[in-house]
Amino acid sequence: MLILGCDTSSIASGALVRVPVVDGAPDAGHLEVLGSFRTQDTRSHAEAMAPGVRDLLETAGIRGQDLDLILTGVGPGPFTGLRAGIMTARALGWAWKVPVRGVVSLDAVAEGSFHDAASAGHTVFGVATDARRREVYSAVYRLADDATGATGYTRAHGPVVGPAGDLEPQIPMAGRGAELYADVLTPVSGHDQDEPLAELLVASALRTGLDATLESTSPLYLRESDARVPADRKKATR
Repeated sequence: MLILGCDTSSIASGALVRVPVVDGAPDAGHLEVLGSFRTQDTRSHAEAMAPGVRDLLETAGIRGQDLDLILTGVGPGPFTGLRAGIMTARALGWAWKVPVRGVVSLDAVAEGSFHDAASAGHTVFGVATDARRREVYSAVYRLADDATGATGYTRAHGPVVGPAGDLEPQIPMAGRGAELYADVLTPVSGHDQDEPLAELLVASALRTGLDATLESTSPLYLRESDARVPADRKKATR
């Protein structure tokens, strides 16, 4: 099974992942990342996504029509950047006739940090990413043992947006928000600069189950845009 992952909720990233299928179901424990890319900034999403995906496929020798699924992060994230990734995924899915489904972007950060949260003895941890305006996008996750005895996690609350100071200070947080607001947040050790990466987005979706991914790829903005439609000008009176 070939999956293309895309996320532009913070930086722009993409990943091409092969997952073996066992008894008709993808084996999440043996995914293979065939290639990935990421940007270093948060303002080049539209320029980076399509060329990045093209290079991934060309390097792997795979056609877009050979993909089985495209997963896109639906945020939360800033308006312009988030739209770039979602629209790229939708356009490619339409052109290649490949299904597109959505994944909460914060889950990718949780996927990359939950092992260390568990190793530190935490039963609950969170994710906080930069929402600008001195706020963070956040979610809280609960650690649990699955049927195989391996530690997993579930999203217990969120995503929401608000000041970092509104979050419970005793809950350790992964993600860039933990670095930006270190005065009020406690980081998951080693994960205070984590970004939502496409390969982790795919891994989180596989862990939860592809049937649990979102049919809708509508972006999770969580707040209104700063842009406003100009009001009608008042007519001049004599």
